[in-house]
Amino acid sequence: MTNWKSIGGSAAIITLLGSTATFADVTAAEVWQDWHDYMTGFGYEVTSQDEASGSTVTINDLVISMNLPEDGGTIKVDFGKLTFKDQGDGTVAIIMPETMPVKISVEDEFAVTMTYNLSDMSMVVSGSATEMTYTYSAAQMGISIANLVIEGDKIDDAKLDVILTNMSGSTVSTTGNIRHMVQSFSSDMLTYDFAIKEPDDGSFAMAVKGSIADFKGNSDSMIPNGVDFEQFAAALTAGFAAKGGLTWGAGGYEFSTTDRSDEVTGSSTSDSGSLDFGMDRDSIHYGGTANGTKASFTSSDLPFPVDITIAESVFNLLMPVNKSDAPSDFGMTIKLGDFTVGDSIWGMIDPGSILSRDPATINLELDGKANWLVDIMDPESDEMAEVEIPGQLHALTLKALQVKVAGADLTGSGAFTFNNDDLETFDGLPAPTGALDLKLTGGNGLMDNLVKMSLLPEDQAMGARMMMGLFAVVGDGDDTLTSKIEVSGDGSIMANGQRLK
Repeated sequence: MTNWKSIGGSAAIITLLGSTATFADVTAAEVWQDWHDYMTGFGYEVTSQDEASGSTVTINDLVISMNLPEDGGTIKVDFGKLTFKDQGDGTVAIIMPETMPVKISVEDEFAVTMTYNLSDMSMVVSGSATEMTYTYSAAQMGISIANLVIEGDKIDDAKLDVILTNMSGSTVSTTGNIRHMVQSFSSDMLTYDFAIKEPDDGSFAMAVKGSIADFKGNSDSMIPNGVDFEQFAAALTAGFAAKGGLTWGAGGYEFSTTDRSDEVTGSSTSDSGSLDFGMDRDSIHYGGTANGTKASFTSSDLPFPVDITIAESVFNLLMPVNKSDAPSDFGMTIKLGDFTVGDSIWGMIDPGSILSRDPATINLELDGKANWLVDIMDPESDEMAEVEIPGQLHALTLKALQVKVAGADLTGSGAFTFNNDDLETFDGLPAPTGALDLKLTGGNGLMDNLVKMSLLPEDQAMGARMMMGLFAVVGDGDDTLTSKIEVSGDGSIMANGQRLK
């Protein structure tokens, strides 16, 4: 099972190191106390040597650590020295060391030291005891790794360098039974350089190097006091929730992999992209976009390079997560818009240039209503082990369907409702009622071209045409077929007014 507690604690560490911590008040001593309480609330053991002198609190040898459950090892963060200083105007400055090592180990299986490097770091806390605002900036924030050990083998050639340039942001934190954090940050440039090689014979190696411009992020989270992410379902019930997103501008990367005699190298660029996420007791959503993607790679197994372009890539997922008798929204979108491959691929498939080489598009967009009969965030519950049907589907709408490739274009839309009290008419599935409309242009022409290329035998093409004749009728325009499939809850199925079942 995923260790939610360690994930939550690690997220808290990253929040600290990214200068979006939420430990603020009007005096240096109160800032440090809130910091201490926050970390112990996540289950970390905090050790330090504290010194107070006038309006300044100095924390020496600050170490936070946690033993992971099920003998999973430990996670340890060594901050070294931190200084909390009243500035005399109701604000507190936090002075952090330029270098902070983060040591992580998991039994004898894994160990690594991650070092955070800060340049011209400024962090100022303002506000009150119940609502605190952090404002921060840094000329540069870097992360690098050292002392990587995997399964007892020290990986001497491992490399990871991540650098954020001209980073700035803010956090507003409101305390109470649930801590509310609203954060945002931006960086002019994110660069990364990763490499790893298998020890001893070095038969496997990988390297990736790239950059992203105009990197921005935001989040809005609710964190109950004393939350235990190891009991994630309980954490959600207690009020844990989070949402946010990332956006970026132009970027690209280069990569190479070798595995004995096999070698793959390549590169990719894109114009922009985004990610967004959200989760609470009722639902979870995740999505992303990429625009203007161009990729190229070569392989020792291929006699030619492979070039790909995708004008627009989209993925979105929304689903309920809570047990409920009432239906909730769900949805999914998958899109590859204006997808093309290079002439080298076309030359192998279609050396005579018979097929249309216009950009292809694949688009699927659907939503609906459904509910879970169990709490899927608690997979070890007795209820989860005993249930036969974990959920119910009530409605499904095909908002958009398009498959456009090689001169053919299939589009469609439709909507269905489902009777969960009738699981017999359709052999265990809830009985559907609704209709699906489809339109195909260029289908016969594509089959003719495939027959010319000897990729489709004539008898199979004939069988496909006969099958389309059962489900489709001639539409407006050349080489156009349409079909309306209707399904009734009593089990009947109609195609263009003709009963099939």
